[in-house]
Amino acid sequence: MRSCLMFSAVLALAGCGGEEAVTVSQAEYGAKWPFTVEKVELVCQDGPPSALVKTEDGKLYALNGSARSRASQNGWLDGQLITKPDPAMPGITMDYSEISVRAMKLCPSYAG
Repeated sequence: MRSCLMFSAVLALAGCGGEEAVTVSQAEYGAKWPFTVEKVELVCQDGPPSALVKTEDGKLYALNGSARSRASQNGWLDGQLITKPDPAMPGITMDYSEISVRAMKLCPSYAG
């Protein structure tokens, strides 16, 4: 049952904002690429805007505060799980705020 609900949530998220899917990759960002996976699909869920990325295996990762606050109820994982360590600052993960903002821009209610 839970897998059916999660699948439905993924289908609902896929069309958020009426935008086509936007895929970003390590090739686009080079050394600034913050994730341990090669590419992700940007996703935004409205109310308030929740920035998410979807990996090739179909998992959704929460990037911003509003997404993290709703993660457990929606079956989303924390974006920190796929974030690389920052080579310039030991013990800190790389910044993915630019990617988070790009995802939020897919939401119709985002005013940023």
